[in-house]
Amino acid sequence: MFDPATLDALHKDIAPQSPDLPAPDQWRLAGEGLWGGVYDLGDGSALKITRRHGGLGNGEALHHREAQALALLDGLTTDYVRVPRLYGAAPFTNSYLGSAPPLAGWLRLEMLAGARLSTDAALTMPARSRDLLAERLGAAIADFNVQASARAEAASSKLADTITRSLALARTQLGSADMHRAADAIAAAWERKYSAGPLVFVHGDLNPGNIIDGGPDRPLGLVDFAESGWSLAETEFRHFEPLGAMRDSAFRGFTARRGQAPDMTAYYLASAADALMTIAIRGNAGHPRDQMRRNGLLRHCLHEAGLEVGDPAQ
Repeated sequence: MFDPATLDALHKDIAPQSPDLPAPDQWRLAGEGLWGGVYDLGDGSALKITRRHGGLGNGEALHHREAQALALLDGLTTDYVRVPRLYGAAPFTNSYLGSAPPLAGWLRLEMLAGARLSTDAALTMPARSRDLLAERLGAAIADFNVQASARAEAASSKLADTITRSLALARTQLGSADMHRAADAIAAAWERKYSAGPLVFVHGDLNPGNIIDGGPDRPLGLVDFAESGWSLAETEFRHFEPLGAMRDSAFRGFTARRGQAPDMTAYYLASAADALMTIAIRGNAGHPRDQMRRNGLLRHCLHEAGLEVGDPAQ
């Protein structure tokens, strides 16, 4: 969260490109993550600030991808899914404003009505409510892939595969030769699947925190499109393996809406890539049990994907 002087500096920098930008005393922090924060501006729009440094990769690339994705999606809405409209976006010409860390860019977009989910909230819901939510999410993913692919094709989008990118970024961060072997095995197997297709335009980073639920009779809102691009549909579920029964309900909703079940080998390859990325970002952080869970998830996904590369956690 920025101090008032920094918010004033941000407003002064952005306002010439977004003339109706509300005064900073109207901004309310709505969420914050590795790469920056999102402010509810109080007028039906939100301001997302992306830092230059956060997780793996760089903020400039993340900001550029998200701006491109939101522009081509143009507020996509179906009975099951909704994407916020983009009102404006630009990189920061001055990366150092007030006391803020180095900044990459800003996005002003529609503030979707509803509550942002969280993994803890989703997993502690009553079982029936969780299953219904997950089935809606599966249907939303299927709808998004179809509609977004048509728009991305019409726009000749070249946004690339997030799994390939994630593996390359993770490999540079990992120092273990065994982890490198795991990354290379996943990458080779994924490339074979990816080459066979079919490819769709994906959100690329779907987890409960990137989902806005406005109620059971409204489409689910999707936010945070910095990992969007052309990939296999199974990429959309790469964060789902730790979600237990919620994963299976999402698969049911997806299959019912799409008419075809996910390819489980592709799913586990995407999940293994995500587990490796998490290890690269978090390393030995947290309680030792957390490290054990991260390593155990990677071993599990590798095994389910049919990749026997020893124990990369050793």
